[in-house]
Amino acid sequence: MSIQVLDCTLRDGGYYNDWNFSLDLAQRYLDVMARSGVDVVELGFRGPGQGRFLGPFAFTPDALVESLDVPEGLTLGVMMNAKDLLAADDPGAMVDHFFAPAKDSPVDLVRIAAHFGEFEQCEPVVRRLAELGYTVGVNIMQAGGRGYEALLAKAGAARDWPLDVLYFADSLGNMDAAEVSDAVKAFQAARNGPVGFHAHDNMGRGLDNALAAMAAGATWIDATVLGMGRGAGNARTEYLMLELLRRQERQPDLDALFQLVIGDFGELHREYNWGPNLFYYLSGLYGIHPTYVQEMLADSRYRHEQVLEALGQLRKDGAAGFSRERLQRAAGGELMASDGQWDASGWASGRDVLIVGPGQQGQQHSEALHRYIRSSEPLVLCLNSNPWLDPGRVTAWVACNRVRLLMDGEYYAGHQGTLICPAAGLPEEARGALKSWEILDYGVQVEPGVFRAEAQGCVLPRPLAVFYALAIASAAGADRVLVAGLDGFSEADPRYKEMADALSVYNASPDSLPVTSITPTRFPITQDSVYAMELGNHG
Repeated sequence: MSIQVLDCTLRDGGYYNDWNFSLDLAQRYLDVMARSGVDVVELGFRGPGQGRFLGPFAFTPDALVESLDVPEGLTLGVMMNAKDLLAADDPGAMVDHFFAPAKDSPVDLVRIAAHFGEFEQCEPVVRRLAELGYTVGVNIMQAGGRGYEALLAKAGAARDWPLDVLYFADSLGNMDAAEVSDAVKAFQAARNGPVGFHAHDNMGRGLDNALAAMAAGATWIDATVLGMGRGAGNARTEYLMLELLRRQERQPDLDALFQLVIGDFGELHREYNWGPNLFYYLSGLYGIHPTYVQEMLADSRYRHEQVLEALGQLRKDGAAGFSRERLQRAAGGELMASDGQWDASGWASGRDVLIVGPGQQGQQHSEALHRYIRSSEPLVLCLNSNPWLDPGRVTAWVACNRVRLLMDGEYYAGHQGTLICPAAGLPEEARGALKSWEILDYGVQVEPGVFRAEAQGCVLPRPLAVFYALAIASAAGADRVLVAGLDGFSEADPRYKEMADALSVYNASPDSLPVTSITPTRFPITQDSVYAMELGNHG
């Protein structure tokens, strides 16, 4: 049977830009895929809303597909996540909510992405899609490390399903060619039907593993332009087509594909910087879901040293599946949780507290901030280290995250002052850098949905230094809180929602104080201007 090359660039690559590809780019892409000899294009996902803005190819409605000029001979597909269908009482009936009969749709192929434990529950979904006339595939995720017998049993469960192709995915990017070959053979032994393979490139094996799958008998092979895809990305379409040309298995016209790689997708790559690197290699080696690395590399708060430490922690915890809470514990939210000894009562009585974060808006308006601090003398709390804030104007630094404290060790060693932190949780490695510092021991715990500020410690809804500082201000009796350098994120960024939710908890607490940002912020915080503060024209 001939090889079916399936390009899923807009679907898998959408993890980087929230599936917000322009229709002009999508049209150029389709034209190039047809000219390059690609057989199937998986345009995007189809499924319910996610409570935030996502671009058109997160949903790929038929009306959108019909607005494109699809080249003759190119098969179009979409993917659905099994969890979106299995959440319903009747998964088969849910199919009708998302799909018209195939004869009325521009889409030919529907693939279901199922976690290993979800696969057997997908039978009614497969049967209903087949009844509607679609070519149906299931992609079993996280197939690596399962072993021949487990894969044989898994595929055997679908022996009688009306399934056109059964895929497996190297979700963690750590399978080798021998394991890929064994998986193909297990699927072939279990059922009579085509086998497909979806490679990830965490350890630089994407193309080699795709070729190994073909050699073992897989006839559906996924790839993406320039490897664009979740985490480290996938086997590259341009490399796969070159291999097929070299083997004389087809004669694609690759000039247009190369131009697409260099042009449109080259620009996207410079913006999002996907692809194999040391961090993705380690995630594959350690069996860690690549989204952990993708999230940390996209977040400027995480230094490379912190990413390495987080991967070490995730390796200990076991992180084959992605969890934002686990990420925060490992890299962004490892609090030095402890009870405190310092009593903050009255420390800021009758004063304004200015909390200064590291954002660029703070640095941009730093001269005005320093003038305001000199003239109004608020109590200034600096979140962790801050290279542009004059240390002589800081009342106290605030830290509650172990990893961040260690990363700032050089700063602390070169300065002295007052640090408010949960002292009992201080890592031993940090104590040398802090030997010249006064430590005020204010305790902290985390409990989602709770903000409470008490004399010697607090409970926070999120493990973030800004909420620790807000608690200190409340416990210390401040009149109000001003913030600067909390630039925020776009509303489409998950970190925006996390912060907004925590701010809602804070604002609803009887321990909260009025908070005003005096530099620009995207967070839902009341805003004023530091320049108005200089003049005393603030409300």
